[in-house]
Amino acid sequence: AVPRLGVIIPVYNEEKMISSCIKALKNSFELMGHERKPKIIVSDGGSSDASVRCAREAGAMVVETKSGDARGRGPCLQRGVASITKENGGAVIDTLLFLHVDCVVPSTFFLDLEAYWVEHRPQIGFCKMKFTSEGIGLRLFEYLATFESIFTTFGDQGLVVSRKLYEKIGGFPNQVLLEDVAFLRRARRTCRIHPLPMTLSVSARKFDERGVITYMIQCCVILTLYVVCGASPQSLAKLYSDAYFLRRPCTLFIGLLLGAVSVAAVLMSF
Repeated sequence: AVPRLGVIIPVYNEEKMISSCIKALKNSFELMGHERKPKIIVSDGGSSDASVRCAREAGAMVVETKSGDARGRGPCLQRGVASITKENGGAVIDTLLFLHVDCVVPSTFFLDLEAYWVEHRPQIGFCKMKFTSEGIGLRLFEYLATFESIFTTFGDQGLVVSRKLYEKIGGFPNQVLLEDVAFLRRARRTCRIHPLPMTLSVSARKFDERGVITYMIQCCVILTLYVVCGASPQSLAKLYSDAYFLRRPCTLFIGLLLGAVSVAAVLMSF
């Protein structure tokens, strides 16, 4: 059956990114050829900038964080899904697209998704990535992201999930970090995660800010500490927020060692 879509975009102080993300989604909607249009939900995590206003002006429905609400991307995604009831035509939304705000979909995104969904009937899938910056390191990252594994598949790639599966595995956990990794681990126990044919244009801002190699090693360390060592998302969030935690001599060796463990795990998973 043709999927009835809802799009959830978690944001926090993203006034510079949100309009272009929503505009690309709406442009892709226009090529679908029927009146049924996916709902766009922006779930705001308590932004202090103009993110909420920009999202509304761009045509999205906004879910704001209230006093006492849990913070972090996981809770934001939960609230976004909870706000979706029915699409514009009155039918119940049965498929969810979780998209990061620094991603831009191609014009044929929804046509390609619809065709793949009807033919293959997946329960969950992820997209390919194309970074907006150049560099060998980024091209390597894009290539690795075409494979499905715990070390190469993340929410940054856009996740398309049937609502039935989302509810079956309990949705995103109430985590401030790595909620996508935990969610995908649950999904793997239930079904195959499909590589989808669509390619997202993704901002390389994190790599630009920290350096490609440094950021890749930082991500490997964080992921290894979580998956292998069982570190808590709260403690890892503090570590992740420090852009220089692997630029000190005492931590660089540990980072390289854990990075090597991650790379070995990736190669063994293929």
